[in-house]
Order: sequence, then C-alpha cells, then structure tokens
Amino acid sequence: MPKLPIAATIVGGVLTFALFGVNLGVLSPGVAQGATLRQFAVTIKERKLDAAENVIRVSQGEDVEIVLTCDEAAELHLHGYDLLLSLTPNVPGKLQFTAKIAGRFPLEAHRFGPETNTDASAGRHHSTGPLLYLEVLPR
Repeated sequence: MPKLPIAATIVGGVLTFALFGVNLGVLSPGVAQGATLRQFAVTIKERKLDAAENVIRVSQGEDVEIVLTCDEAAELHLHGYDLLLSLTPNVPGKLQFTAKIAGRFPLEAHRFGPETNTDASAGRHHSTGPLLYLEVLPR
C-alpha cells in the first residue's frame, strides 16, 4: 500500500513540472531553439549591389542567412566573422551563421572573375571596397 502514494506523488510532480515548468523558464533544448532565421537576398551585378540598400541589420543572437548571387565568379569575405564564400556566376551561394558579435562588419569581394594561378599563389586581394555592411545590434 505505501507504494501507491509515492507513485501518485511522483506522477503529480511530473505533471506539475510539465504544466508549470515553462513559466519557470525551464525548457528543453528542442523548445528553446525556436529562434527565427533572418534571411536576406543580395544580387551583385557589374560588381555592385543591385539594390540601393547596402546595410543588413540584425540583433545579436539571431540566426542569419545571406543568399548572394553574382553575374560573375567572385570570392566574398564577411570580415569580423571571417566567413568566405566563392560564387559561381548566377548560382546562389549562402552565408549562414549566428550573429554572436555585435558591431559593423564589411562584406567585400576579394576577387571578381575567374581565379588564376598567379592570383592564388600570390594571395592577392582585389577588393573594390565593401559591397555592403552587416550591422549586429547588441541586445
């Protein structure tokens, strides 16, 4: 007989936690990761942005996806996050990351056009200045 009250107490405790645990801020990892992915599409034509907007603003902690398309081969670098992306002409490429670092970071093309052996061996960068800026606002 004493086992029944113990089992009822355990079941009651589990049900109480399940019903009120969310209000206590206790969430399973699957529930806690409900963050929305912020997506941006960027088109580069004739080595310039196709749109007038050259700043992407997100908040610190957000998941970010920037889909880039260029009319020629290019190698892009998102400074601060040290992300590189090689683009094939007219084929979308993706930079995906969590915006952990607050600040203003340039996205530059280190190379346009096909890579040559001379460029690769010399490690030259042919930057024309930032194409756009990523601004990560602190929480």
